[in-house]
Amino acid sequence: MSDPIRIYRSALLPTRGFVHGFPERTGGVSTGLRASLNLGFRWGDDQAKVDENRRLLAAHVGYRPEDLQVTKHVHGTNVWRVGEALPEPPEFDGLVCDRVGPVLGAFAADCVPMLFADAGARVVGACHAGWRGAVAGVAANVVARMRELGAIPEDIVVALGPSIGPCCFEVGPEVVDAFVAAFGPRPGMIVEGPRKPHVDLRIALAASLEGAGIAAANIDAHPPCTRCNPERFFSYRRDGMEGGVHMGYIGLVSH
Repeated sequence: MSDPIRIYRSALLPTRGFVHGFPERTGGVSTGLRASLNLGFRWGDDQAKVDENRRLLAAHVGYRPEDLQVTKHVHGTNVWRVGEALPEPPEFDGLVCDRVGPVLGAFAADCVPMLFADAGARVVGACHAGWRGAVAGVAANVVARMRELGAIPEDIVVALGPSIGPCCFEVGPEVVDAFVAAFGPRPGMIVEGPRKPHVDLRIALAASLEGAGIAAANIDAHPPCTRCNPERFFSYRRDGMEGGVHMGYIGLVSH
């Protein structure tokens, strides 16, 4: 490992009493297009390497590897609360928690990893939002489940992690139609590309969050583009299934 682990963080998320961040791709042991901090094994990486990468990240951040809570993402809207019984397979694109110790993980490799925190209520959330999840309302579902734990929408801050930007997210007409049907003709959400339209997932997700009661000032919706930054981030659009996977993480720690 010639390069250290690097963490992209949002200034909006609280630091006291929380751990959170979006690891970049360096500092791990995976090789090839997955070099090096690949945190997911569903696409074929050796599980021992992924486990070591997750261990290295946990040691770097300061949580126990066994405290990481992750589920299988299926581009859906289901949200799991830590402590509830998990079905098999555990198919949830969102997670919420109000306990000290567990660290929530949300995977992505162009889709948007999102982290949520209410510092006053001491409630956190995380989710994976691709275009299907964005349109279907996964972000709003995380807010709803955080409210069950005492969070107040006006106090929740949300950070969108490194993900494909409107510069690179080329889509077909059926995707454009789905976004317009869900969010209306929102300025900047659909932009013309050189061949096909492009979608700005960040604008759509911010609209969904605002609809759930989150203040616009409490949404960090300007992360770097994964596809445009190969030295920093994995990208499914760029590398396909031979590439790696990121993981946003957030958890409560003692004050």
